[in-house]
Amino acid sequence: MTPDQLIYDYLFELSLNAGYTTYDHLPLESENAPYPFVVIGAVQTTPTTTKNAVYGQITVNIDIWGNAESRFEISKIMNDIFVQTMQPVRIQGYSVRLRIDRSDNQIIQDMSVPNTILNHGMLTLIFNIN
Repeated sequence: MTPDQLIYDYLFELSLNAGYTTYDHLPLESENAPYPFVVIGAVQTTPTTTKNAVYGQITVNIDIWGNAESRFEISKIMNDIFVQTMQPVRIQGYSVRLRIDRSDNQIIQDMSVPNTILNHGMLTLIFNIN
């Protein structure tokens, strides 16, 4: 399995185990997703290779969506995921460490759905892998 998929799966499982409704896509209206929910989103790999190993950085975007009353809960979820990823881990032989100084988060209000105010948390996590 590729390093980016290993980290993706690790974060997906971490979110589920924390009790958060978690998706690998923005749920369709027909899926009736309860707010708040987590979407493990885009993954970007920036590899650095040597003769003997693959090193690099993996950036993962995590979106947390909630209704107008969910701002505090979104903030808690983002912080919880961030704190849980701060400890270095080994995943199938890879050493994975969060770049705390390069990760960030923000919450914005989204009004793209008519007559609806949504809160959208965006958490960007950058990991070193070797």
